[in-house]
Amino acid sequence: MEGERGRVQPRGALALRLDAMDIVPFQRHRSWIESLGLMAALCVAIAFMIAAIETMWNFFLEPLPDAWREFASTWRYFVVGSAVVLLLVARLPRWLPQRRWLRWSGLAVAAVVAGVVGWCAQDGFALLDTGAHLTDEDRPHFLHTLVVLALLVSGMGEYRWRSQRAAAALHEAELNRIRLQGELARSRLLLLQAQIEPHFLFNSLANVRRLLRTDGDSGRAMLADLMRCLEGALPRMRNDITTLASEAEMIRAFLAVHQIRMGHRLRVRIDVAAELGARAVPPMMLMTLIENALKHGLGPLPEGGTIEIRAAETGGRLVLSVADTGRGLVAGAGGGTGLANIRARLKAMHGAAAGLSLRLNEPHGVVAEIALPTQPA
Repeated sequence: MEGERGRVQPRGALALRLDAMDIVPFQRHRSWIESLGLMAALCVAIAFMIAAIETMWNFFLEPLPDAWREFASTWRYFVVGSAVVLLLVARLPRWLPQRRWLRWSGLAVAAVVAGVVGWCAQDGFALLDTGAHLTDEDRPHFLHTLVVLALLVSGMGEYRWRSQRAAAALHEAELNRIRLQGELARSRLLLLQAQIEPHFLFNSLANVRRLLRTDGDSGRAMLADLMRCLEGALPRMRNDITTLASEAEMIRAFLAVHQIRMGHRLRVRIDVAAELGARAVPPMMLMTLIENALKHGLGPLPEGGTIEIRAAETGGRLVLSVADTGRGLVAGAGGGTGLANIRARLKAMHGAAAGLSLRLNEPHGVVAEIALPTQPA
């Protein structure tokens, strides 16, 4: 995958973390149908509880039919009153100031207004229903009940509103933290990518310079091969991902350069199946392992040795290995800059799903293996 110039497009675990930046907004707004249904259900439930409390003693003091009629009448009045109270309590706080003491004072006034308006709606409904206003006995009692209901609902609504604001602020802070982590990871990957280029170029040019001093013709041939190698390698260094086939092609050119320098001391076997060529791999990782094998494994031995590059797919993982028959693991093996770079890049790109391991080769030498999640380029 080729991104914009100078920008690394993350993969694997890093991509999942950055995808969190596209999370849907914290608070999902209900449709008007859902809000209407919720308010109707609350009105019915609140009216039922109030009517049950208001008429409880009637079931003990009056005949059962009369008690049920009183309950039904009270329930209907409070359905109307609580509907008006809930509607006003839901709307009025939107226009209240944010300063705490002003807001709480405004909420108290709004609750009283909502209770009075709800009581007026009850009285109007009673006039339409029975042709008469509420009785003098019911008026203060119903008004008191609706004002108390408005105060309770306002308090609970304000608590819920403040809780949602705090949760939304925490949600936004978490998203900002994820964004910063993503930017840090991108910067780190760019830095690791930048470290590869001078490391690769300086090592290759040092080999050319050394050979030019000892064998001019071979040095010039090696320089030509190196130029061909760099023509293909440099554009890929800027990408965060390439195909295994492209990487294998560059490796063949790179090893051809070193075979001119080492001659019969370097033997190469590359076993990369054609069907794996489209698999995505980070660029230059295999090259770093090969450089490590040449410098620390085969270089110190007068007789040289063999480097074998393999690729295999097993259990949903792509395993890339570089095996050499050099001098094996020595003090400090596995802790060099190149290997540390590989481990850091794998962790940034794939988290715990990828890794680099070293083990002894038989009868001698080292096998370095990179395990990656299988994915197309």
